[in-house]
Amino acid sequence: MATATHVPPAGPHAVKNRNYKEVKAPEQFKWTRVGETVEGILLSIDPVEVKGKPNVEYLFQLENGERITMLETADLKKKIDPSFITHWTRIRYEKDQRFESQSPDQSAMKIFKVDKGDKADF
Repeated sequence: MATATHVPPAGPHAVKNRNYKEVKAPEQFKWTRVGETVEGILLSIDPVEVKGKPNVEYLFQLENGERITMLETADLKKKIDPSFITHWTRIRYEKDQRFESQSPDQSAMKIFKVDKGDKADF
C-alpha cells in the first residue's frame, strides 16, 4: 500500500515549526490490589475478543495525558454505561466478594466504587 507524502513548497513563508509527540498504544491496566484507584476521562467503550470470548474494553485518558485500557468486570458492567463517555470517572477497587454458590476454584468477584464526575473540557 502506498502512502502519500506532501512536501511543502520552498520559500520563506512555507515552512512551519511543528511539534510532534509520539503516540503510543495504551497500556492495559489490571486490578491487582484492593484499594487501587483509577481516575480519568472515559474516552470509549468498545467490544473486544479476549481468549476467544467477547468482552468490553474501557479506554481512559488520565490526568497526566497517559491513556490506559481495562477490561470490563461483572461489577463494572452494572455501574458504567455510555453516558460516562467524555466524563471524569473514578474507580476504586473496594473488595473481593465470594458467594455461597461459588465453587472453591472460582475467583471472587471484584467490587468497585464508581464515581461519575464532570464532563471533560477538551
